[in-house]
Amino acid sequence: MSSPALPDLVVMQLWLHGGWALVLAGGGAAVFQRLGVPMLQRRALAVVLCLWVLMPGNLSAAYWLGLAFQAPSVLGPLACGYLGWVALRPPAVRAADTPPGPRRWEAGLVWVGIALGWALLLDTFAQLPSALYPLGFEPPVLLGLSVLAMLPLLQAGAVRRVSAWLAPAALALFVLLRLPTGNALDAVLDPWLWVALHAVALRHLIDHRKIKG
Repeated sequence: MSSPALPDLVVMQLWLHGGWALVLAGGGAAVFQRLGVPMLQRRALAVVLCLWVLMPGNLSAAYWLGLAFQAPSVLGPLACGYLGWVALRPPAVRAADTPPGPRRWEAGLVWVGIALGWALLLDTFAQLPSALYPLGFEPPVLLGLSVLAMLPLLQAGAVRRVSAWLAPAALALFVLLRLPTGNALDAVLDPWLWVALHAVALRHLIDHRKIKG
């Protein structure tokens, strides 16, 4: 295996703060929306969380999150940023800018992410016949992930949905900047995103059962 292409140290440090800022501010805004927090307070809390991450040294949330979890994936912060952008928009604008259409391919990618996370967990404990994680440094894995990421765009009207572009955008940033570690698997999945995918899948199953019932 050839020497892997790693991200620049300055870019890694910038992503540590920028990535966690998107996760906390965007994800926090989405949670506040679900809790019924009014829009003005929601926006103020998102700004506070973002500024907390961007503070210098050990005053920053990114410092402690980096010690505990390292840098987030690329896809996770992009997804949180999108959810935060939706949560902080006025309801009328949000409804008008959300085009209808099937989301079966996006749901399929959720299950692929869950399965990949379990495989990586087994790999961590050396329970697979051969190592999986090092393959993320190889071009064939990047190609395979890119094909999977592009599948949702084949749906009618998918090109108008921001959510369908999140995975391709994450891989494009990985190709350009090699974030966060130079391994393509780290670009599309991290532990927190993996846990969130389980919650999304569970909600999908509950909604599907309600429709069937």
